[in-house]
Formats: sequence, C-alpha cells, structure tokens
Amino acid sequence: MTGPTTTSARRRGPTQREEGRVARVSLLIPSHALPPLDYLLPEHLADGIRVGAAVTVPLSGYARLGIVVGFGRGADGRALAKIRTVLPSLSLRPEVVRLCGWAAMASAQPLPAVLKTALPPGVKLSYEVLRPAGDWPWRPGDLVSRTELRNTLGPSPLRAAEAEGRISLSPVHPERRIVEWVAPSGQGDAEPPRRATRQRQLLRVLEQRAGGLPARELLRMTGAGRGPLKQLVRRGAVRIEERPDGAPISYTRGSGTDLDGYRDGAQRALDRGGSWLWRVPTAEWPVAASAIARLAIRRGGQTLVLAPDVGCVEGLVRDLVRLLPAGLTVAPYHGSQGRERATAYEAARSGEVDVLVGTRTAALVPLASLGAICVVDEPNEDHRASADHKGLHVHARELAMARARIENTSALFLSPTPSLRLYAPEAGARRLPPRPQENWPSVGVVDMRGTGAALSSSLIEACRETVRSGGRVGVPVNRLGRATSVSCGRCGHVVCCASCERSLALQGKASTNGVRNGALVCGGCGRREKAPDSCPACGSNRLRAVGLAAEGVRDALAEALGVEVGLVSAEDRAGGGARIVVGAPRMVLCEGWDMVAVPDADAFVSGTFSIEKGFKVLYRAAEASRERILAQTRSPEHPALLAALRGDYDSFAAAELPGRRSLGYPPYGHVAEVSLSGPEGEVRRAVESKLRPAIGPGVTMTDPMPLLASGPDGGRTVWRLLLRGHARADVASAAAVVARAAAGTGGKLRARIEMDPEEV
Repeated sequence: MTGPTTTSARRRGPTQREEGRVARVSLLIPSHALPPLDYLLPEHLADGIRVGAAVTVPLSGYARLGIVVGFGRGADGRALAKIRTVLPSLSLRPEVVRLCGWAAMASAQPLPAVLKTALPPGVKLSYEVLRPAGDWPWRPGDLVSRTELRNTLGPSPLRAAEAEGRISLSPVHPERRIVEWVAPSGQGDAEPPRRATRQRQLLRVLEQRAGGLPARELLRMTGAGRGPLKQLVRRGAVRIEERPDGAPISYTRGSGTDLDGYRDGAQRALDRGGSWLWRVPTAEWPVAASAIARLAIRRGGQTLVLAPDVGCVEGLVRDLVRLLPAGLTVAPYHGSQGRERATAYEAARSGEVDVLVGTRTAALVPLASLGAICVVDEPNEDHRASADHKGLHVHARELAMARARIENTSALFLSPTPSLRLYAPEAGARRLPPRPQENWPSVGVVDMRGTGAALSSSLIEACRETVRSGGRVGVPVNRLGRATSVSCGRCGHVVCCASCERSLALQGKASTNGVRNGALVCGGCGRREKAPDSCPACGSNRLRAVGLAAEGVRDALAEALGVEVGLVSAEDRAGGGARIVVGAPRMVLCEGWDMVAVPDADAFVSGTFSIEKGFKVLYRAAEASRERILAQTRSPEHPALLAALRGDYDSFAAAELPGRRSLGYPPYGHVAEVSLSGPEGEVRRAVESKLRPAIGPGVTMTDPMPLLASGPDGGRTVWRLLLRGHARADVASAAAVVARAAAGTGGKLRARIEMDPEEV
C-alpha cells in the first residue's frame, strides 16, 4: 500500500500541484487490494484541494468518496480521470492524515479503513439531484440513495447521470434534536426582586453565557426548577426558544485550587513536548488530568483525554467539571452517544470544546488547536480494539505518541503501573517524578503449599473480623464459574500450555487422589491434553486442582462465614452491596475496600505472558484496600507477587525487562500475529508464494500452526504464524503482504493481523 505523502507535498508547496496537477486519493473502500489512486486536479477546484480534502472521484463508472493523501505526476499507470467535487464538511487536517498513514502502517490495516475512523461519525452518503431529466420523479435538491437511483434508472443510466453532472454524491449528517434553549433577553428593567434567589441565580449563570444554555443544562447547573425559569420568562428577563441540540458540553464550575500539586509536573512536560510517563496513584488520575488540561488551555490549546471505557469517560467528565476553573467546556466522545457523538466531533474540530474526553476512537478526532494529550490508565487493554473487533487495532498509547510527534505537542501517560513497553527507555517516553502513594495497606501472605484447602483459616478469620467491625471485603478472582488450574502441592509449579504458556484450565472432576481423570484446556489457543500423572517440574505426584473461580469462592466464603456474599460480573452487579463481594478484578477493584482478600494469587502470575497483567491486578488490589490485603499462594517467594504487594514497581520492571529484550518484544522489537482462516492449501499457497518471498532480511517467520477447527468437518481451520523483526515498518509490511494475498482469494482465505499484541 502506498502511504500518505503529506510531508513531501507540504515541502514542495503549490508549485508541485500546479505543474503535476495530480492528486493521490485514498478511496474509502477498506480493502488491502486498493492503494491510493491518481486523479487530475480540475482548474476550478485546484485552489481548494489540500492534503486531507474529502473529494468525490469516478471509479468503474460510479462516484466514490476519497481523501487526498498527497500529490504526484500520475504514476499508477491509469488514464487519469478528474476529481469531481470537494466535500469540506468531511475534510481532515493534514496532520490527521499523516497520523492515519502512520496508524495504517503500524497496524498493517488498509489506509481507507483508518481514514474512515477519523471522519465525522454517523455520516451517510446520498446523491443530491442537481439537474433532473424530464422523466425523473425527483426535483433539484432532493437527496436520493444510490439504491433508489439504481432501481429507478438502471445501472447504465445511473452512471451516465453521474458523468453528465445531473447528480452528485453528497454527505448527509445526522439530524440534531430540537431542544429548549434559554437566552438572556438583554432587558435591563427585568431584574427579579432580591428575595427571588433562584431567579437571580439563573440570571447570573446566563450572564456568563452570552449565547444562552439548553434549559436542561441550566437547571442542572443551578439546581433550580422550572418555576423560577417561567417567572423570568414572564418578567421578560429571558426567552425560551427551540434550537438544534448542541454538543454534549458541560461547563466547569471548580476553582482549580486542588490542582497546584500537579502544576510543576504538567508544566515540565508541556514546556518540553514529547511523550512523558507519569506514575500517578489511581485515585489521583482526575486531578493530574485536570492540571494538564488547565495548563494547556491557559496556553491557548485544547486537551484530548483518552480513557479505556465509557464508564471511565463519563466519570472523568464529571471530575473535570468539578476540578477545572469555572468557565471552561468539557465534552465526552464515545460510541454509546448516538447523535451526540457527531456534535461533539464538530465542537472539537471547531474549537468550541476545551477538553475532549473519549475512548480510543477519539484519538483520531481533529482538534482546532491541540495543546496536550493525556492517556489515563495507560496499560489498560481496553485502549485497544480486540482482535475480532472492526476498530483500529492500535493501542491508544501508540496513537498518542505518534500524534504528539506529528502535531508537535505533549502526550502524558498516567498509571501507577505503566506497561513495560512504555517504561523501557527504548520506548522514548521520558519520566516525570512519580507521585507517592499516601497510604499502603498492611500486607499478609498465606503459604498454601502442603494443603489441599481452597481457603485458609487465616483468610476466613480476617474476613470475619473485617465484617464484624463494620468493614467491607473485596475478593478479586481471575476466573468465572468454577474452572480450576492444576498446581503441584510440593513445589507450587502451575501446569501451563506448551504452546502459549498460559495456565491450563481443568475440565472434568478432580478426584481426591489428584487430577488424573480430568482434561487440561488452554483458554488462549484451544490446546487440549490429558492431565499429567506427576509434576513436570519436580516429579511429585501431589498435583491438585487449585484456583477456585468466582462462584466457588462465593459459595465457600458464604458457607464458612454464614453471611451473605455478593457476586458481581459485567452482566450483573446486583450483589455489589454485600459486605463481602466476589468477582472479576475489573469489577471488584473499581472501588475501595477495607480489606482485599486474594484467594488465588498464583492465578495472576502463572504463565510467562500473564505476569505483567497479574502484577498490575495485585498492585491495584493493594491500592484498593484501605487497611489490609491478604493473598493466598503456593509460590510465596514469587518476585512479581511480592513486588506488587509492597508496591515496588521499579524492582518488578527491572526483573522483567531483560526477558522482554531477549524475546524481542516491544519496544525492543516488533511482532505481528497473523491468523489465517481457510483450507490448508490456500494457507500454504499464500505463505509460500506470497509471504515468504516478501520477507526481508530483518524479519523472521514461524511456520503456520493450526489452532482450532471452525466447522463440523474441520475443513476451515484457523492457522497462526508470527512475524518478528527489529523495525516495525518491515514487520508490518510483511504482514500486509499476506493480508493482500487473502483479499485476492475471493473469500477462500481470511486474514486477521495484530501488530504488537498486548499479549502473544
């Protein structure tokens, strides 16, 4: 795929456009098989076309939407057609096009798919009727879908109508709701009496907003009811009118005094620019983000805050509104907003919003004047679209770093436990002095070696004492249901998958003599194997089923303590009000507890590639505990476990980074995980005839391995191979080769590529 050439286009300037009169256009057809194409610049449009311009161009007789990504001299070998129209409402800033080009390369995704992510959300394409023929049922200005045109006119007349300029491709933006809007009337004699406190409060707020406010927002900000507002209307002090709904903007109402402790760190990062790692306690993320935003706004810029999920976005918006000085504007941006998302996009692009808080999709939103980027909870996996999701498969961390480079601004990453790939010096992120954890709980470790019990008497008694004293206990568990893993009662070894090194889950009932009657299954790659008779590490026959999952822990605690024990999940939080609550870490550790009990700490640190994630969970468990954390383990000397419980991130990172370097994982190297779905013959053909010859000297490839069959006859199998190399561009280029090969098989072969997955 030919990438954007915005840098060279900007360097050569207008002369290049006038002489070459050729624009390179990426058509928004998300296929690896279609690179940017060349189109002539018509004289009447030449002055309005820049890198990022949204244009309509002909392809196969039909109009297509595309983005100008550069300029050239007609090198793709076609007889060149002309650009037909420019669509300013869909055009992007040149910097955003460069960012999209980088993201497409970094993720081995088609450039059009990335560009579509950066466009205004909710836009649909229709045709505007310009010069209808005499027998057409439409009038000038009507908007008609391509399907209706084709059904009415037929394919050939439709193409002819486009070529003759009778119809033109036109974007249709989402309709905005009509809402009540309150604005001051400007009449000086309409002042309410002194005793009308609510009316006077409403007027004071409106005086600060010359254009007025939505009635609902005004009443929310002041706490007033509709009665005082109606009195102001009768007095003629304000008027209520119906207007299209604006962006979901909230107005800040704080003083900013709580942010001074973070001023120096924010100032240092914004003065010097680039990427900065800031180890900040979880509870202080809103304060740090507010300090960054306040400084950026004072310098005339907007702030982009990226959060991992919708709940975090909405919470941060509330916190920023409370903390930032009064008079600023904050808006959320996420996929659950519906039509409000489009208005937030336009408000950010026009500069109406001071702070845009969004999920990973906001990373590509054009801002009028970007002053700073802040990524909250940087290592969170939700900052990246999952492999089976249609979104952009690049972590928000990478997008923020790239955008800071391209737009010459600062990106700050907040987390007490940053990802190792960001913490490593080779990542290029500088470090601000970490903010100290003010309170750390007392720590207890229960050695479970030599016992077959699921819950120790120490843990049960600690829970009983906490509940008796009026406290609450959070119990994070790594597995749902009742699944278990297999561990050696003598040495503590956990049986892991030979392919991907994740801990294997036991299926079937374990007998009192061990696990011989069960089967072991890997939740990562689907590998199945018979449970071993003896420990692979020490030879002992004391293998036991360990690792109680959520329901088993809930039942065991309820039976031992005789109290209600709640169970929470993503689907059901009804049990969250109990004194003791069991659930997945992300559900339990989102709030504070008097005590946190970890019944199976080994489940978080077993398997080479889950240690980093497990460390973060255990560290967060300690953070979430106000008084005490108690962890059960059969590996009481495990360095990651001990480092997490004492809050020692530096020693954990120092121990783990050499292993990451030796394996060539980011930031020391790059990995592409390529999954191919299809018959073995098609897979072998694509790999041997397309991929292997295209691999350069700096890239290595594993042989494709079958993972699982997706049909009753096993005819369509998922195959996985890994590409490794030092340079990201080389690895991504090789991965894109196999993606293009799959795109040319007519659906016989499907490819899914993950560049630098968070876990391999």
